[in-house]
Amino acid sequence: MTKLTVHRKGYSRHAFARKSGVHVKASHVGKSTFRIKDRGAKGRGTKLFHLKKGTLGVHFKQGTATRHRREATLAHKYGEKKIVGKLRALQVLNKRTNPTMARKAKADAHYIAGSFRGRKLVKYPTGFSRDYKVHAQAARGQK
Repeated sequence: MTKLTVHRKGYSRHAFARKSGVHVKASHVGKSTFRIKDRGAKGRGTKLFHLKKGTLGVHFKQGTATRHRREATLAHKYGEKKIVGKLRALQVLNKRTNPTMARKAKADAHYIAGSFRGRKLVKYPTGFSRDYKVHAQAARGQK
């Protein structure tokens, strides 16, 4: 980790009495400069991976319907897992720097995960379940 330089201003301290009853005189505390270990937010170290710009071909300034259409064609082509993985990576990498984009990426990942099973388009909520047979029977009206 890197070191940070801390600059403290000087100040005048008022007189006070300690719990033990000892009286401490008023005095002036001088300014000081020292270096400390960087204790920033956890997980903000070096990036483990980088995504190329335009990797998905989706622009988050576009409308939701336009993005969903583009992501659906990509999910057909490459599979739902790959697209959801990239969207989640975008969400994680941008959650502090661009929170609105991160929220859109997360919502899109949720939509794609629920709408696809592999490369096959299914009705929205059925994509989430691991038990494919139960949902297939429910869709046909069987038990």
